[in-house]
Amino acid sequence: MLEVIVGLQASQDYRFATSTISDLGNTSCRTIRGEVLCSPWHGLMNVGFAYFGLSLALGALLLGRRILPGRAGSAAVALWCLSGVGSIGVSLVPVNEHGGLHGLVALPIFLAQPTALLMTGVSLWSTRRGLAAATCIAAVMSTAGVVGFVTILSVDAASGLGAFERLALWPGYAWVSVLALSTVAAHTRERLA
Repeated sequence: MLEVIVGLQASQDYRFATSTISDLGNTSCRTIRGEVLCSPWHGLMNVGFAYFGLSLALGALLLGRRILPGRAGSAAVALWCLSGVGSIGVSLVPVNEHGGLHGLVALPIFLAQPTALLMTGVSLWSTRRGLAAATCIAAVMSTAGVVGFVTILSVDAASGLGAFERLALWPGYAWVSVLALSTVAAHTRERLA
């Protein structure tokens, strides 16, 4: 949600379908692919990246170990934590200041998150089959987004770049909330029963 709020405050050339999420953390205006991108609320976005990364890692450690059994569950927790650390790194290294380093700290997010979703689904399969299947669908969506994002980056095109990046990341962002809420609801039902 923060991304949308900050994006609506960005320059007119910022477009959710073609501009990257990281562009919202730019500390100064820059021209990219022929467009001038400015994000006056970049400070808020960078704090949001750090907050989300910390929340993701802590949530994985606190909830993941309780609800994700087996080796797949342990792998999922580690991957969610890696993704969280990547998000914190993105907040500390804005793309306009150190593009190469920014890409390096962002890379774990794109590798870890779809895999974390898949491992979460595998771990849940024996205990919560419906939730596991939905998690695997989110993993497939996220993987398709990563493939599209990397493909567009490799040909240095803008068309669809932001849309594919959001397809890569938003399923995981939304799904961790679904997992947390469903876990809290299940524990609440158990206590009341």
